[in-house]
Amino acid sequence: MNSTTVAILDVNNEGSLAGSENKSARVLHSILKAEPDLKIIIVTGKKLRQSRLEGVDVLIIPGGGVMLHQQWVLGVRGRKIVRDFVRQGGGYFGICSGAFLATNARFGWLALVDVKLHDMKHQNRGGGLINVKLNADHVEAILSSEWTLKDTLPMLYWQGPLMLAPPYGQPTQAKRKKGFGTINEVASFASVIEPEDSENESIRFPEYFSDEHMSGHTACIHTTYGKGRVFLSSPHLELPEENQGMIPEIIRWTAQAETLSDST
Repeated sequence: MNSTTVAILDVNNEGSLAGSENKSARVLHSILKAEPDLKIIIVTGKKLRQSRLEGVDVLIIPGGGVMLHQQWVLGVRGRKIVRDFVRQGGGYFGICSGAFLATNARFGWLALVDVKLHDMKHQNRGGGLINVKLNADHVEAILSSEWTLKDTLPMLYWQGPLMLAPPYGQPTQAKRKKGFGTINEVASFASVIEPEDSENESIRFPEYFSDEHMSGHTACIHTTYGKGRVFLSSPHLELPEENQGMIPEIIRWTAQAETLSDST
């Protein structure tokens, strides 16, 4: 069995996934290291720039950090390395802040995905559990029947991007020349799961973390950039624990490690 090498970015730049900013990364590391066909390595910004991701199949930029900090950790050269890595066939898996960073919504981000973001003004709205509705037309390309037979799943949302997938997801010819691929909506936000305690202090802007404000916006997408595959998730797919089996399947699809129907 051929192994797939997966690199997880350490946003603290220490190489040990220490600190609260790396909580998401530690959960992902724990999930993936249990898979015999996956080889997991940890990269700092410096190591990424030195190695140029040679021998890596998929780069994960997890949630838990701040986009500007992740941008700084990678540096200008590191961001170019990531773009070239994906353009030449590498995979990218971004969660929450890692999904933000992959878009072209701000100057200096990775610009792997041409997608508009809703309500950046209240981006630090906090979060909580939210139901996510799977899109049957696109989820089957990535996930097994264990997941595709489900209509909705609970996921932890924490200030991730509210993506606005363009109609039909088709890029213009000019965008295609820049490497952008068709955007496929894998899941959308369905309904907020009300906390048992209505005085939930983690929700900073409850009026912007609500069914009215969030329902219908894109939660997860898959697309391509050049020859590489990209999967972005606004909510934390790794939480709650019952969803963790999806992560290795997404990694294998992103790595192009299996022959799957590719609608991109």
